[in-house]
Amino acid sequence: MTKKAPIILAAATTAAVVTLIATHAQGYYWHHILPNRLFKQMRRQLADEANVTGGWINMQPDAGWQDDRLIAAYRGGITTTTNTFRFTVSETGALIDLTRD
Repeated sequence: MTKKAPIILAAATTAAVVTLIATHAQGYYWHHILPNRLFKQMRRQLADEANVTGGWINMQPDAGWQDDRLIAAYRGGITTTTNTFRFTVSETGALIDLTRD
């Protein structure tokens, strides 16, 4: 029985480390990779690169509704030499809301 204790401890430790890494990777995706990808997509859709003077996107997703489904949505904005666009984009890249100031 004592020979199994180190094996059980190693398995439990491995499971905990894998869970920790997976949780961190998921958070990094939702709070860094996905919002940056969506911002770049919206920048390409809304304005010519030469006219973009600034922009932002909230890295914390908001709950939003699309086709009667609860989804993650990101709010952001793009400033050009002539306009300021405010947008809400879903996790899939679909534009939910767009306003021009």
